Amino acid sequence: MAGFTITEKIMAQQSGRDSVRPGELVWADVNSIMTMDYLGKSTFNIFDSLGAEDLFDRDKVICVSDHLVPPPTEAFANLLNEWRAIVKAHNVTHFYDFGKQGIAHQIMVEDGHVLPGTVSIGTDSHANSYGAVGAVGNAVSVTDAAVAMATGKCWFRVPETVRFHVTGKWQPWVMGKDLSLHIMNMMHWNGDLIYKALEYDGPAMSDLSMGGRISLCNMTVDLGAKNGIVAPDEKTQAYLNGVAKGEWEMVSSDSDAEYEAEYEIDISNVGPVVAKPDNLDDVVNVEEVVGTKLNQIFIGTCTNGRVEDFGIAAAILEGKQVHPDINMLMVPASQTQYLEAMEKGYVSTLVKAGVAIGTSGCAPCFGTHRGVAGDGDVVLSAGNRNMKGRMGSKSAEIYLTSPAVCAASALTGTIADPRDLPMPENFGVTYGE
Repeated sequence: MAGFTITEKIMAQQSGRDSVRPGELVWADVNSIMTMDYLGKSTFNIFDSLGAEDLFDRDKVICVSDHLVPPPTEAFANLLNEWRAIVKAHNVTHFYDFGKQGIAHQIMVEDGHVLPGTVSIGTDSHANSYGAVGAVGNAVSVTDAAVAMATGKCWFRVPETVRFHVTGKWQPWVMGKDLSLHIMNMMHWNGDLIYKALEYDGPAMSDLSMGGRISLCNMTVDLGAKNGIVAPDEKTQAYLNGVAKGEWEMVSSDSDAEYEAEYEIDISNVGPVVAKPDNLDDVVNVEEVVGTKLNQIFIGTCTNGRVEDFGIAAAILEGKQVHPDINMLMVPASQTQYLEAMEKGYVSTLVKAGVAIGTSGCAPCFGTHRGVAGDGDVVLSAGNRNMKGRMGSKSAEIYLTSPAVCAASALTGTIADPRDLPMPENFGVTYGE
């Protein structure tokens, strides 16, 4: 009998089975459940309607205020107050509210609510991020989340797995975001990856930072995948040391595991890339769009709002000024990331360069507040989506790229190739942390 993939092993173990195969339905234990401000009320209302006396484990239901803080309107302020009352009434242990907030997915990973070899779910599409530490991370509906809050379980169809074997040496200025967009361009939105597990392995993956792994797994949902996953290693162990909320074990795919498809990527041949407006899979090498005029640059979101992203921007902008035609906003993915970026001096460097720093959270990523795009704006974003209206006006254009390209472009007011810059003395913050 052929071996099993890491996703199949986790699905089997968490459903009490010796083994599972793609296509089977499982009723699996869930290690943690996340819901956040704008969907939290609906989730708890459904939970209450089930007649459950209490949460299955109040330490395992994680509640976060991230999309609506600080509230930009009276309506949002009222919604947040209702949300706070609901969380308090259900005696939830882990509530990340204003002042302790951050993007839910970042908090789930950095605070150890997600563990290798387990299943975690969230009521937001980018819960795939949890695969960065070797967990099965799935986005679910508010109904599935409510049932899991009552039972500690959720049903899944075991997905087929597609393997991306990454070899070679990472080139300067190339980040996990570039690999993600490169794969978007490889696969395109053709339906082939819908409900698949995307597994990333190979020698080059061990060189990718934890932040880069989060970026990579985060955007697997935007290919239609059920989950993205990287097997845990020494970096994972170091990352979770002191924060993991529970015991965990190393898990990886068998050498003879069966995959629906396998792809080889030599990262040595991947440079900085950009997704052109309105389509995630319309990806080109940065040199093809160099000189495109911009007026807004944004670095943040659950895809690229971490310390390493602030670090690479600070390394590029240190002692320089953002171009006068550019409004540049950076928003940390969590208060933890914000504090560390301050302690490392990145925030002061960026502010001196003319960068506006926003309060931790989702910010303009979903087009509601704090940096939204207006009519005719041309935005260069390190976020995860660029469809019309994603960041505000439907007439705005959004180019997606890495923090390195964003920072280099801030100097010129047009899309720029960071490889044209001299290598900063303090370069290296992106790799190996």
